[in-house]
Amino acid sequence: MKLTYVCFEGTPQELDASEVVRELVRQQPGAGEAVRRTPRVVVDPESDEEFDFGWNVEGDVPGVAEEGQDAVKAQLAFNPAAQQFLDFMTEVTSWESVGVHGIRRKTWQEGDPLDYTGYLRLRRKGSQYGGFVYAFASTGVINFRLQHTDEIARLAPDAYPLTKGNYQYRVNIQIRDEKTLKQALSLAELAYDAT
Repeated sequence: MKLTYVCFEGTPQELDASEVVRELVRQQPGAGEAVRRTPRVVVDPESDEEFDFGWNVEGDVPGVAEEGQDAVKAQLAFNPAAQQFLDFMTEVTSWESVGVHGIRRKTWQEGDPLDYTGYLRLRRKGSQYGGFVYAFASTGVINFRLQHTDEIARLAPDAYPLTKGNYQYRVNIQIRDEKTLKQALSLAELAYDAT
């Protein structure tokens, strides 16, 4: 068994600026360099007062088309579990034939870009079904094309059933931490296999 324990102390700005911390994080298994969050704090030059504007997400959000990157990053700015949401997207978009799509609003016309401000639709290319997952970047809520069963409850104890909406999408989970991320990935795999 291998156990690693590391503790860093400092302000977010100090830790973010530390090359040593950055190198240690980079060496960790699964540590991605594509997406990184940095504080988005603005200082008023007249009063020297700081205003917190959430986080900047640097790099591309996995699977999201260029036209949707800014909209999804803006939603992630205030999601406290944004990194876990990004880890979810990284894993699921690495699966064979998975595409990430925005949605067409009712007023959509040919040539209009897709809308990425509500949710992301993860769909298996070539599937006759719609998305197997609907992902809300702002909250980390993931809606699966699954029915809530005892098996689902055992596999993902933090998942909860839905009683309204499309009858095929009856399972939700909110990614809040590593535990709920693992559960979400397990459910996503079930939904992916079913489509």
